[in-house]
Amino acid sequence: MTTGVDIGAIRVDLVPEVKYRLMPKAFLFNDLTQDDAARNADWLGPRHLHPDTLAVGMAFQSVLIRARGQNILVDTCNGNHKPRPHAPWQHDMRSHAFLTALADLGLRPEDIHVVLCTHLHTDHVGWNTRLVNGAWVPTFPNARYVMNRAEFDHFHALLGQGGTRFAHIEDSVLPVVEAGQADFVSDTHAVLTEIGEEVFLSPSPGHSPGHVCVHARAQGAEAVIAGDAIHNAVQFDMPDLVMRADWDPAMAARSRRSLMEHCAGTGALLCAGHIPDWSIGRVSEGGRAFRLAPV
Repeated sequence: MTTGVDIGAIRVDLVPEVKYRLMPKAFLFNDLTQDDAARNADWLGPRHLHPDTLAVGMAFQSVLIRARGQNILVDTCNGNHKPRPHAPWQHDMRSHAFLTALADLGLRPEDIHVVLCTHLHTDHVGWNTRLVNGAWVPTFPNARYVMNRAEFDHFHALLGQGGTRFAHIEDSVLPVVEAGQADFVSDTHAVLTEIGEEVFLSPSPGHSPGHVCVHARAQGAEAVIAGDAIHNAVQFDMPDLVMRADWDPAMAARSRRSLMEHCAGTGALLCAGHIPDWSIGRVSEGGRAFRLAPV
C-alpha cells in the first residue's frame, strides 16, 4: 500500500488514525445488495466489501501536503476524549495513532501551518482540538484552520438541535474559532499559489452543504483529496450509490461522478482516506462505471 506520493515538488502523505475497521452495511449503504457485491467480486475482496454480510471496510485518515515549506493538514479524523455516545466505536477514543503517525513524518502539532477542513462532520474535525486541563484547545497552535464559510454557517445554525448530534461543532470547531485561528473562505479558495505549484479547493457539495475537495498541482501532476465525496471502492462501480449520511443524495452523486470523471480524464491521483489499502489510486472509466487502481 502506498502511503505517500510526490506531485512534482509537492509531497502528499497519509496520516492514519484508524487503518482498518469493518463496518456494518447500514453504517454506509442501506441500498447495497448481494447482487452488487457479486458483480464487484472480481476486483473487490472481502476487506473492501464482504460478500456475505455486505460489511464494508473503512479507514480514517488525514492527508498531509508539504509544499513550499508549508505543512498543510487536510481533515483531522476522530480525535481523543470526544463524547460521541451515538457512535460507540468513536466515543471517548484514547489512541496515540494519529499523533504518532504525524511524528513518523517528522512533524509535531506545532509544525502544522494550515488545517484544511473538507467539511465539518465529526470524523473529519476530531483532532482540530484536544483536551487540556478540562478545556478544548486547538491541537495545532500555530495553524490557520481553513473552512468553507457556507459549511460553517450551516452547522453553526444547527447548534442546540438534535441533542449531542452536533457536539463535534462545540468541541472541535468553535474552540478554534474562539481562539482566533479560523479562516472562513469560499469553495474555490486558493491556499497556495506559486509558479508551477498550487493547492486549492473545489466545490463538491452533497454529502454536506459546503463540502470541498482539495487539489495539489505541480509540474503537470495532480492529486485530489476527496474528503467524503467517496466512502468505499464499490462507489466507483456505482457512483450513484447513496451514503446514509448524505445531506443531498442526488447532489452528492453528481459531485462524486464529477470527481471521478476529473481524475479519470486528467490522470490526477485520487486520495480517498476512507478507503483502506487503496487510499491513493488512479481512476479509470469503463462505460457507466469507474475503477480504482492503487498506486
